[in-house]
Amino acid sequence: MIIEYESRPTLIHGLDPRVKMVWMLCVIIMSIVWTNPVYLVALGLSVVVFGFAAQLPWPKLKGVVSFMLVLAAIICVIQGATYSVKSVTLADPTRILFHIVPGWIPSIGPAAPVRLGGFVYGIGMALKILIVLLVITVFGFTTSPSEIVQVIARIPFIPYQVGFVVSTAWKFVPVVQMQMRTLMDAHRSRGVDFEAGGFTQRVKKTSGIVMPLFANSLSMADTMALAMESRAFGYSKRFTFIRPYKMTLGDWAVLSGSLGFTVVACVLMATSRLGAL
Repeated sequence: MIIEYESRPTLIHGLDPRVKMVWMLCVIIMSIVWTNPVYLVALGLSVVVFGFAAQLPWPKLKGVVSFMLVLAAIICVIQGATYSVKSVTLADPTRILFHIVPGWIPSIGPAAPVRLGGFVYGIGMALKILIVLLVITVFGFTTSPSEIVQVIARIPFIPYQVGFVVSTAWKFVPVVQMQMRTLMDAHRSRGVDFEAGGFTQRVKKTSGIVMPLFANSLSMADTMALAMESRAFGYSKRFTFIRPYKMTLGDWAVLSGSLGFTVVACVLMATSRLGAL
């Protein structure tokens, strides 16, 4: 997750994790179905409202948002130059906004025109990525890893071992990152500067921490496997949950609203193209 989970006394944190997962999936489905930037902006604003209700630490997203703005600009330019504007219902989709290669370049420009239809379509594609990224961030910030594992384990057709794998991977990554920082600090104390030199030199310096990190990871995996065997993991298929979930009125309201809106929006999209570009 971009932002780690924090326990806070908010309404979003207090929702049933199953409801939050359904809400996240509904938002992702609508971001895939809709192509009109106006509808996608409205969908993104609804996710932002959830983020404010959950007291999301927005300053931590500054780097991601900056990267997304650059990525959005690249997507818009590429789509504007390559996308077929015949499937875009605009007044004048073939209108040229600008050329990637300007006209003042002799014997080359103007070339690679960016057309209105493709550019608007690119805006929609960029909004899709941003919405999915934002809704996953809100979900990860308001739902603890243990709750996510319990939700996965409660799904009837998914083995409970899958939940254990997800939980292990979720907790394993931060440990590996901490060990990597420790190894890098140890190398820096010996005078190694990972930022100095060219690309090849930096790769050689980084390779010095790869083998110890890999060995530590294998050691942790072996220790975990022994602990699982000593506790007879997987012997019985009957198990209980530490925290039983009970739906409240607010949970039912969010669940019914998310599912109802998604079904209605998908039907209108299929029948009257509402939300299409």
